[in-house]
Amino acid sequence: MRGSLVALFALYARAALRNPWSWAPLVTLPLIALVFSARGSAVGLVSVFSLALLALPPLWISLAVPLLAEREEWAFWAAFPGKAARLFRSGAAGLAFGLVWPVFAGAAASAWLLGARPAEGLLLAGLLVLVAVYWVGAAAMAAALTQEPTRALGLALAFWAALVLLYEPVVVGLAVALADWPLDLPLLTSIFANPMELARVSLLAALDVPVLVGPVGYLLDRLLGSWGMGGLLVTFAVWIGLFFAAAGWVFARRDR
Repeated sequence: MRGSLVALFALYARAALRNPWSWAPLVTLPLIALVFSARGSAVGLVSVFSLALLALPPLWISLAVPLLAEREEWAFWAAFPGKAARLFRSGAAGLAFGLVWPVFAGAAASAWLLGARPAEGLLLAGLLVLVAVYWVGAAAMAAALTQEPTRALGLALAFWAALVLLYEPVVVGLAVALADWPLDLPLLTSIFANPMELARVSLLAALDVPVLVGPVGYLLDRLLGSWGMGGLLVTFAVWIGLFFAAAGWVFARRDR
């Protein structure tokens, strides 16, 4: 069983690394850094991270979903009683492992071009790696739910759009409309529902960048005060673990 897990992990890691589009972050992140290089290293790092949050998740979803939603490919592995969930998770983990290396290298190159300190470059690279694994987990969940590439891709992209386009207006709207109600717990829950926003605000705080963090950033600062990296890592770990665990569980129980 262990051999099958390792083989599937390696198979999907190689599939990711062999796709030329997987290496797009190695080119795009340094280009973004060059555009903002005149603004200083801290502002440049934040700009690279913010634009990466908008541009890269659809790329990762588009790369991951077709591989993880191949019904014919996974039908063979699903035939192993009691092993299907672990095999699916192993393939998804291998895919994430393959996709994070171009991200890490691109972030490191961006930090170097911006003249950032090694610790700052490592922070940027680490946060983008966490974001990449998060979205591979979301893609795995969508693929497990549908096992049809087109539907899974639409589901995962709809989830991305909800976090990017709808999340902040909804949270701020609720905070304004229900200002007279005790909303600390619901607002805190809504903040933890989007670890990307936590990562963005945490990066701003770590770099001490005097720029506008947005309404959700204000809420985060008011409700949590000084937010440490430990809490951010725990939040990502919970969501990533939930995505991968649930994806394996759903995949193992689908009828084929």
